Amino acid sequence: MAVKTSILFLIPSLAAAGAERQLCELVRHMDPRRFEVHVVVFYGPGQCEGGDLTPELTDLPHVTLHSLAKRRGPAGYLVALPRLVRLVQRIDPDILHGYTDGNLPVLLVGRLLRKPSVWGIRATHLGLIKSGGLGLRLLKLSMWLSRYVDLVIFNSEAGRVSYRAMGLRARRAMVIPNGFDTSRFCPDPEAGARQREAWGLPPDAPLVGIVGRLDPVKDHPTFLRAAARVSQERPDARFVCVGAGPASYRESLQAEARALGLAGKVLWPGGCDAMPGAYNALDLLILSSTEEGFPNAIGEAMACGVPCVATRAGDAAELIGRTGVVTEVADAEGLRAGALSLLAETPSERSARSAAAVSRIVSGFGTSALARRTETALLSLLPHRPAPGGVA
Repeated sequence: MAVKTSILFLIPSLAAAGAERQLCELVRHMDPRRFEVHVVVFYGPGQCEGGDLTPELTDLPHVTLHSLAKRRGPAGYLVALPRLVRLVQRIDPDILHGYTDGNLPVLLVGRLLRKPSVWGIRATHLGLIKSGGLGLRLLKLSMWLSRYVDLVIFNSEAGRVSYRAMGLRARRAMVIPNGFDTSRFCPDPEAGARQREAWGLPPDAPLVGIVGRLDPVKDHPTFLRAAARVSQERPDARFVCVGAGPASYRESLQAEARALGLAGKVLWPGGCDAMPGAYNALDLLILSSTEEGFPNAIGEAMACGVPCVATRAGDAAELIGRTGVVTEVADAEGLRAGALSLLAETPSERSARSAAAVSRIVSGFGTSALARRTETALLSLLPHRPAPGGVA
């Protein structure tokens, strides 16, 4: 019997956010006959704000979870990195795969212990170039060190292009788009109706939502300006901002909504543990981000049959195709026009658009495709390892 290939993934936490959710989808759908998976986090569930995705992995027999119990701040690495080295020595994985802030530690430990290292890059990071400071210095260091990485996996073509322009010099780089669990994210009118009821909304009110953490990169102010303009022409419309974030930022956004005349028309439920129901409650999803890699919210909404209006951030336009509307970044008027055009469609037009959105995700962006593409890429780093079960 052939030995399984052991993969160690390092990610800061399993907080309920896009990169973390995609890692969970990936490891859940990796072939347990061929792979032994270790997911290592710097911060355990009690150290993270918002929802926690740890329960999604705890019952998988081929997945083992580890926490380095890192303290917040740069000094925490002085303890966490030696713990990571000892863990890798004990587990002896075949490949180290970092996600986001786990990339640099994976490279350092991989070089130290002579293990192949893989970086997972989930965004364009154009904001770091504009902001400067420590983030920019770390980015420049990463670009210089990237020549020593065995493989970089981007989740978007936009990310690959931007990192190449910033100086990425990895030996190999490839794009593997995000995958969506279409058995979980699928049309479910009853779940949507229950969520509307829980939110205290009438069943027939047009509901426009934005899904994402409360962070400046998601550009909620542009969403709110577009919502105010939609509300002028559709007074019956309601709006919901699903996502957690700092209380101070949420309060500033709520104040802006009131100033725009949206008092009583915008819900702020925070994070949501039942996202399929939340998507199904919507008539329309808006993504107003200034920067994205491969936006999960769009793929999940489309899988539920919800049409989308999005800014041209990351690979949003490539994901939506002809099933929705795409406009420029910070274009509140474009978002307004797109939202109103979709809300004005007849039931038959909406049904056809919904079916096209579902079909696009099912046919090209499922979790099985994500897992198989990633497995193939990782095994290519071990050309002399026989595949378990006779699979070449």
